[in-house]
Amino acid sequence: MVAIKKITKNDEAKAQEKILNRIARIEGQLKGIRRMVLERKECINVITQVTAIREAVSMLGIEMLKNDFICKREGNKKIDEAYLKTLFKMK
Repeated sequence: MVAIKKITKNDEAKAQEKILNRIARIEGQLKGIRRMVLERKECINVITQVTAIREAVSMLGIEMLKNDFICKREGNKKIDEAYLKTLFKMK
């Protein structure tokens, strides 16, 4: 069963800030990988960072879906995070 919770404008503002922070972190990680490639760092270290970015992008997707207007199916409500993680097949 999917848990549903009412949200407020303040909740939406916090959600947007959280999403923008995640995007900024991902951008920083990508710049770090670019720098690592230019500096010819060990391949395993670059791949480790790529894996971290994949996880970060998945979490960004969850956060966006969790707070997206499309997902607010019943009035002004949102879908449970645990359910979204199962959609993304995450831990």
